[in-house]
Amino acid sequence: MRNRLPALAAGAALAFGAAGLVQAQTAEAPAATQQAPAAANITDEQVNSFALAMNEVSSLNQKFSAELQAAPDDATRTQIQQQAATEMTQAVEKSGITPTEYNQIAQAAQADAELRARIGQAMQDNGVAPPN
Repeated sequence: MRNRLPALAAGAALAFGAAGLVQAQTAEAPAATQQAPAAANITDEQVNSFALAMNEVSSLNQKFSAELQAAPDDATRTQIQQQAATEMTQAVEKSGITPTEYNQIAQAAQADAELRARIGQAMQDNGVAPPN
């Protein structure tokens, strides 16, 4: 478990960074004006959904990062960013949470080691993280 926490913290940070793309695609309030819920108020179902979404968002982030680096011009980069935002939003919603919930959980996970551990356990339970 100890070995997993730094990787999970990095994953949560990565997911939170990618969440900006998810948030930009929605009509909901900007992430900066939303407060993260207390970790104790985040249900196991939300943690499970977040873990699944985080895995998908991380995969999409890797895919689109490579495409952005290879883009020949700003217009192509803009198009890639829009596609990334759309696909990340769809991945989050498919997992069973809203982009706002995703962003709030990611923000809460950055400050709460217990929540990061719960997310890590959910990732293992769902087969999206290697065992200890």
